[in-house]
Amino acid sequence: MKKTLFPLLMLLGCAVFAEPAPAAPARPDEVLTVPTVAVLPFEARERGAEAVDAGKSVSELLTVALMESGCADLVERAELEKALNELQLSAVGLTDKESQVKLGKFIGAKILITGSLFRSGDKNYLVAKVIGTETSRVMGASVSGTDEFTGMVPELASKLTAILEKHSARLLPKAEQPDAVAAELASAVKGDGRKVFVKVHEDINVSSPDPAAETELKKLLLRLGFNVVETREGADFLILGEAVAANAGMYQKFSSASARVELSILTGGKKLLASGADKETMAGGTYIIAAKEAIAFATLRLSRELLPVMK
Repeated sequence: MKKTLFPLLMLLGCAVFAEPAPAAPARPDEVLTVPTVAVLPFEARERGAEAVDAGKSVSELLTVALMESGCADLVERAELEKALNELQLSAVGLTDKESQVKLGKFIGAKILITGSLFRSGDKNYLVAKVIGTETSRVMGASVSGTDEFTGMVPELASKLTAILEKHSARLLPKAEQPDAVAAELASAVKGDGRKVFVKVHEDINVSSPDPAAETELKKLLLRLGFNVVETREGADFLILGEAVAANAGMYQKFSSASARVELSILTGGKKLLASGADKETMAGGTYIIAAKEAIAFATLRLSRELLPVMK
């Protein structure tokens, strides 16, 4: 018995005290979309300044908790409030799809978290909705208890973190692919050999000999039948812009980057036809890969919106 038990105990001891296996490193070419989230003030279903203040406090604490969890890229409160003011939108009751898409695009948020707080009987309730701004898909979470509303935030944050970590793919739009964008635009945009000059200044805080925005634009224009030229003289259209990216920290085991792309389309005579901007946050095996992919995807999405003026 002793001879049998001793090896078994040794084996169990190794299982208990052995160091956990390290997480597999990210592949250099691996990329994924980081959910960019904006947390709106929670709606108080009871009247009174105290209830309204509680809704704002819950939102602020929830933003901090989600930021610390590392499960998403959080939009700063000041940026969110500025956007709401400029778009003349109400943070409370922002339920219609058009407003959600407009706000999400303006601040670069792919997911909005809204919610409400109320008391029923002897319990307080926090109810949250997690909304995909471009997919209109909705998921929810709630907590209840006898604590103050702010005291229940950690439990709600834990549930929302689980949703963002496990189900964000359901809420986020699919990453843009050049062929899909070209196929959608092909029926309305005919290049017919017309000349296009493309110049996008790109800055990702490292040397970038192969600008991602210009590369994606040129490939797309060639697919649509345009003639991409190297000089402005004689061009039928000019596409000018700027693309910047910055380190957004770590997301899971990946390095992430947030990018903003601004493009303007002009005629050869420099008449402005369209302009716009888009944001994207990506994570990859290296920061450079994440930055390039974020710029590329934002460029493709913006091209889908702007290039129809070149029909």
